[in-house]
Amino acid sequence: MKFKSVEVDFGSRKKTISVPENSSIVEFSEPIPLQTPRHDLESALKNPHGSPPFDKLLKKDMKVAIGFDDPTRPPAPWQLILPIIIKKLMGHGIKKKDITLICANGNHKKWTPEELHDFVGEDIFKDFWHTGQLVNHDCEDPKTLTYLGKTINGCIVEHNKTFIDADLMIYVGQVMAHSWGGYTGTGAVIGLASTKSIMSHHNHGVVNHPETTLGDQKRMYFRKLKAEINAKIEKETGKRIFYINWIGGSAGRMSGIFAGCSPEVEEPAWNAADTFSRLDVPQADIFIVGLTQSFAYGNSNNPLIAAIGMAYPPRIWLGTHLLREGGVVIGVSPSNGNIDENVYPSYQEVIDLAAGHEAIHEIAKYQPEISNRAEYLEHYRKGNAYHPVHPFWLLYSCDYILSRASKVIIAGTENPPVFQKIGFTPATDFDKAWKMATQITGNEPVTVVAPTYWSRRIFKFNVKKN
Repeated sequence: MKFKSVEVDFGSRKKTISVPENSSIVEFSEPIPLQTPRHDLESALKNPHGSPPFDKLLKKDMKVAIGFDDPTRPPAPWQLILPIIIKKLMGHGIKKKDITLICANGNHKKWTPEELHDFVGEDIFKDFWHTGQLVNHDCEDPKTLTYLGKTINGCIVEHNKTFIDADLMIYVGQVMAHSWGGYTGTGAVIGLASTKSIMSHHNHGVVNHPETTLGDQKRMYFRKLKAEINAKIEKETGKRIFYINWIGGSAGRMSGIFAGCSPEVEEPAWNAADTFSRLDVPQADIFIVGLTQSFAYGNSNNPLIAAIGMAYPPRIWLGTHLLREGGVVIGVSPSNGNIDENVYPSYQEVIDLAAGHEAIHEIAKYQPEISNRAEYLEHYRKGNAYHPVHPFWLLYSCDYILSRASKVIIAGTENPPVFQKIGFTPATDFDKAWKMATQITGNEPVTVVAPTYWSRRIFKFNVKKN
């Protein structure tokens, strides 16, 4: 068999690996960016989906809450959209003191003033931070949460009180390929929820439901639950959430802006995102992904972040599973397994629990105790740390591929034992990983390589059965 060289992400640098000459090398291609994004935003606001024009919603002296995706996303779109929205509000007689901006961090960490400054920009930070009108959502504080009941499928609806009590609820977010929902969107449902609410739909049964571990947002069980929650919020409050969602490429380059209410606003954004988010590939015997130094929830030295880097892509398939049953996943990463305990205080304990159980779902019994551990919650509330329940969601996300693959190999890790604890197979380098893989698949495997999946933009795999 002939081989060819491919450069893949490898921490902060690139690594050249050899793969079969007929391998499918699949990389995100940038969509055409908007040439006049301000004009496109104005057009979206004048012609929203499922809502009167934005200006028609605004009334003098109303209270407005603006939720927005947290700084795990590129900041440029929010730095464009938020100032324009705020200017419109104040131009219609809404006082600055009656506008609150809420970072929708869900179970993620509360972001530092410096991080929020860099995300929303100097002007908004200066105008709203020091007056307490730019805030992190708190998923634990009962004084800042309102319980609205349950959906027909049992999801708890308990959300940010300031957002729900506002006369106008606005949410500024991104629609992009995602391993649970097909596409992101309706960000208020997760980002502004309580831990109890998130637990009710981030559990192992939902995350690994057969209709969740795929990339089709129209079939997605998890997305169905999100839609139920959004509808419940609107029913109980008697108000609709006005979404402003952007789509686009890497580094926050916008190729489209959509405004309106859910579900009406979703289909147009999905259709536009489909034009550049679906890449054709064959079903793989071996799937290879390069892991850059930082993505998703932080630094990939953290073993659970590196693990998500390998487990996330194979979940976003269309047509049929990206990885054939019994295939092999190889992640290429120098991850040293170090966990910053100031930011991820509960991660190591949850990893150690996973090591003591044959099946990932068995660790769910520890969720209540760990998520309520006083010292962990103190780190979350006052130390800008991830909520203690967060590592459970990451491990649950790994279960699909650990169950489907014969092996999930991390090639190049400097800390093999920590990956063995979570069911991954370490290899000192890619050549050894390839040898392990072909002992399972044979010497002529169908190979799909995503060398820059995390450094460019994530996408969906439109799989053609071989």
